[in-house]
Parts: sequence; C-alpha cells; structure tokens
Amino acid sequence: MDYDGSNQKPLTHYGSISTFPVVSPDGSKIAFTTNVKGGWQIFIHSLETGRRLPFYNQQASMNAPGDFTPDSKQLLFYSTLAGGGFSQIYIANVDGSGLRRISASRAVDVEPKVNPKTGADIVFASGRSGTEQIYKMSMEGADVVRLTTGEGDASNPAWNPDGGHIAFAWTRGFVPGNFNIFIMDIATREYVQLTQGEGRNENPAWAPDGLHLAYSSRRGRGFQIYSMLANGTHQQQLTTQGNNTNPVWAKAPQ
Repeated sequence: MDYDGSNQKPLTHYGSISTFPVVSPDGSKIAFTTNVKGGWQIFIHSLETGRRLPFYNQQASMNAPGDFTPDSKQLLFYSTLAGGGFSQIYIANVDGSGLRRISASRAVDVEPKVNPKTGADIVFASGRSGTEQIYKMSMEGADVVRLTTGEGDASNPAWNPDGGHIAFAWTRGFVPGNFNIFIMDIATREYVQLTQGEGRNENPAWAPDGLHLAYSSRRGRGFQIYSMLANGTHQQQLTTQGNNTNPVWAKAPQ
C-alpha cells in the first residue's frame, strides 16, 4: 500500500500464512516466511516482476528472515537448524548459499537487524537473560551487549536509517503483553516512550526519511497498521479490514 494506506494490494497468493516480510535496501526484493509447503520456509520475491526468486532453505522446523545487508546481497535470518529447539541467527547470500552462523547461545535469538549505516553490527531480540530483551553484537557474533534494562519484555528492534537509534516494542512499566513503542539512542541508551494507553503496539518500522514510523496496534478486536512521527505525534490509522501486522517501509526499486 502507499504511505497513507491507499492502493492496498496483495503480493502473495499462496493460500497459506505468509508473514515477517523484510525488503531489501535497494527496493528490489522482499523476503518472508511461509508455511505453504508444510514447514516454515523463507521465500524471496522480486518486487519488480512479482516472481519468486531462488533461495535454498536449511532443513529446520523454522526459517524466518530478519534483514538484508545494506548492499542487498545477503540475508540475515533466524533458524532452528542447529537443533535443541532454540532459533539462532545466521547469514547467507540472497540465494541461500554461503551460510554462516552468527549467534551461538542456549536461548532463542530472533529478529536480527543490520545497522543500515555501517553494516557492521546487529540488534536482535533474545531470551538469553530470562525475559526477551534487545541486544547488540557485531556481524561476527562478538561484543554482545544488552541494550534494554531487563524489565518486562522487549522485541521487534528496528534501526533508524541514521544508524544511531532504534525503535522497539517493550512492556516496561506495564502488565506483560501490553507492548508500547519506544525509541533508543544506542550511544547513550536513553529511551523515549512514543505510545501509551492506546492498546497493544508492536512491530515498528522506520520510513526512509527517519522521521516517520509505521507499526501495528490492537485497539479493538484485531491489529491494524498505523503511522506516526518519530516523536509519537500525528498517529494515523492506515488499515481497517482484517488483521494487519508487521509493516515494512519500502522504497521504490533503484
């Protein structure tokens, strides 16, 4: 759909759940996970032709995309291929070749996002310290630090295009399950809460201008997509039909 919610149209027609979309920085590809073949696999489509592109999935109960690298040539994803029931973070070329494992914990590691400015570090969500929190590490899996305080549950990290701030969902100060959108300055760890008292708010995604956010919010029976400025003002509902989650802000193919 357009940024104002107009011109909504489907990109997939698999007759099965297709979710967790991520778009390449050059605007040419979308990756998502789908259950169309009886297991959670990553599919990649061209946004120029709409056709499916080749991607080799590892043999695992779950493979899900996290983010493309800034050059759009590699895909970070999380998978249970190592066994033990814990998803870990991996990177591969956009056809699935050149697989390399990045995280190695005895916990669930998910939602890796690459710093769009440097391509050198990753933010991700992990349960390695108990409840799910936001962490940062290098592309090699080193220098792991926890960014959130350990309170509540924190998930859905998303880099601002400036490479210095993230948005994320957090239950801090609320009953677990009532997520709200926060932004954090990575250098200082200072954070600001953008939504409050307005249902359950998750899955923030930055606009290319770094000034707007799209996110999903449940303020009634189902989730809908909203947008707002990065200071939490000018909230606007973009979808009204069905159940809508996991927005991704895409720019036109270059």
